[in-house]
Amino acid sequence: MTIFILFLCYNNYMEVIKLRGIKNYRDLGGLKTVDGRILKSHMLIRGTTLFKITSHDINLLKNKYNLKSIVDLRTNKEISERPDSQIEGVSIYKMPIFNEETAGISREKKVRSIDTLVKMPKMEDLYVHMVTHDCLENVVSVLKFILTAEKEKFAFVFHCTAGKDRTGIIAALLLSFLGVDRATIIKDYLMTNKNVKFKASMAYVGLLLLKKNHKLAHKIKHYFMAEPAFIKASLNQLEKDFGSLDNFFKEKLAFSTEQTNQIKNKFLDKIQESE
Repeated sequence: MTIFILFLCYNNYMEVIKLRGIKNYRDLGGLKTVDGRILKSHMLIRGTTLFKITSHDINLLKNKYNLKSIVDLRTNKEISERPDSQIEGVSIYKMPIFNEETAGISREKKVRSIDTLVKMPKMEDLYVHMVTHDCLENVVSVLKFILTAEKEKFAFVFHCTAGKDRTGIIAALLLSFLGVDRATIIKDYLMTNKNVKFKASMAYVGLLLLKKNHKLAHKIKHYFMAEPAFIKASLNQLEKDFGSLDNFFKEKLAFSTEQTNQIKNKFLDKIQESE
């Protein structure tokens, strides 16, 4: 054996966190980078709003996953409607991706009528919007904050409402910066479908019965689902605007080579070889 069995255990498998009150939580630890390093566990956890978190969930996240910080990506209005539960010893940082005046473009804003559904933009447009204009600087602020945080502030949970769109782009960019390949990033993004597939199907059937409009029903189903084209729209836009993701990170994060290495060493472990 040239590589210890640890390599197999960490061959791009993250841990799904099974909670009682909230869903779509996973520890990104265990994902492998293109240079053969491993993302440390109990550092980066993606999820959904903690509005309905139970005491069991709190104990699990604090005691097993060392939860210390929460980054809430929702707007202030969303937070006021369904605030995260306060957890002793855990800090909450409000860092919205959408500004209030542009929040209406988000699928995660509460849908109040059929007319609202009909007027919603394509999901690809939403994902482009998240990495352009005012949203881009908000995304960069979140990335800098998480990447440069002291070790004592980890683990971080970062979340929006459903844990798909805003959470998805932050996860994709964090993993890209740390050196995880595109296919693995998309695989992580698509794991959300395990939690939203039933809701998406119910929305499809409901709209079909109500409006008897297959095109509209199909469109609404897609708003609930994670699809490769959505996350690719964000990443492709950044590559178009900056030439590459590496150029995006160099220009917008502006880390020195030494800082970049220090950050990666904080998040990544080497695969141990057997003797």
